[in-house]
Amino acid sequence: MRLRGTWFVVPTPFREDGSLDEESQRRLLDAAITWGVDGLTVLGVTSEAAELTEEERDRVLRTVAEEVGDRVPVVVGCSAPDPDRIVARATAAADAGAAAAMVSAPPGFSDPEGLPGIYGAVLDRGGLPIVVQDEPAATGVRMDLEILLRCLDAAGSATVKLEDPPTPPKIGRLLSARPGLDVFGGLGGVMALSELRRGACGTMTGFAFPEILSAVRRGTEAGEHEAAARIFDRYLPLIQFEAQPLIGLGIRKEILRRRGVIATAVTRRPADVEAGTLADLDDVLRRAGIVPGPEPLSAEPG
Repeated sequence: MRLRGTWFVVPTPFREDGSLDEESQRRLLDAAITWGVDGLTVLGVTSEAAELTEEERDRVLRTVAEEVGDRVPVVVGCSAPDPDRIVARATAAADAGAAAAMVSAPPGFSDPEGLPGIYGAVLDRGGLPIVVQDEPAATGVRMDLEILLRCLDAAGSATVKLEDPPTPPKIGRLLSARPGLDVFGGLGGVMALSELRRGACGTMTGFAFPEILSAVRRGTEAGEHEAAARIFDRYLPLIQFEAQPLIGLGIRKEILRRRGVIATAVTRRPADVEAGTLADLDDVLRRAGIVPGPEPLSAEPG
């Protein structure tokens, strides 16, 4: 199965006391499917996977398996500091019915030449197809084009989530070197239009209105480039506002709270969204003509 289209990276909801909120998790999963996404990604960077215990990861996987079923495919983030833990997470994801494991370089990994061997080990023992994630901001590891291609070969993979900015030129170079790849953009969707025009197969990110990115993708794929650009331009201030460093996840969860699909905007990763930022969010939503709610947004050109 090829993984393509607009995928929603699912944040992990927490209660006010910081514990897992599985009721909100179910509501969010169900809502995202009604928003028309092509797939869901769980336990990624946006999911605060690094802040979860292994037992909490297992609880998230059980909730996802029970709530999503076979309605849409699910990719599970399985990145970890060492190959054995990556393999264990991929095995758990396979048991939960995942379509693929998303794996980045281990954080701080100092030997790029050794990366293909890690992906090969996961392929041999993990039991799932692999999405290779190129995300230097989270890992501190930058993969040049040659290393990335070698990692794909070792993983037996043709799917990349590419988040090494500037993303459009790297997507273009990667697809020139290997035209058959499926390359997703990420990073909040800030460069989604340019990524799609360079040949990206879609976007895999946690932007709180994935139906907007879906409309941009559909327009681009249909050759309706001006219409797609007008949709993107209309909502770009909101996309950029949500993608702010450090506080972006807090803003994203606040929007999802306002959409009525999670109970709180609590994060475990520091993301202090103060009153002035909330007032700015009110203004951005007003200018975009958005009143947040659980129903799918009809994204139209401005």
